[in-house]
Amino acid sequence: MIATTQLARKPLSALARLQLRLARDRLVPGLTCHQSKGREWNTVAVVLSPADASALRHGLDPARANHRALYVAFTRARLNTLALT
Repeated sequence: MIATTQLARKPLSALARLQLRLARDRLVPGLTCHQSKGREWNTVAVVLSPADASALRHGLDPARANHRALYVAFTRARLNTLALT
């Protein structure tokens, strides 16, 4: 792994490495539920806190912002949703 300070000294080199990585790696975007609004993917994984898991078990309350965020996160998938606890 290359230290951030090394990349800052050689921005063109860092950009070239990033361009190569983007061309050959299959990257998985990591987004917040706010960044994902309006987008969809075939499969979505959502990392749940114990409080999130409890909210799902007992039902989401649309008046609570964190419950609305869970709803958005879980409705971004076209086919599969994975809940990671």
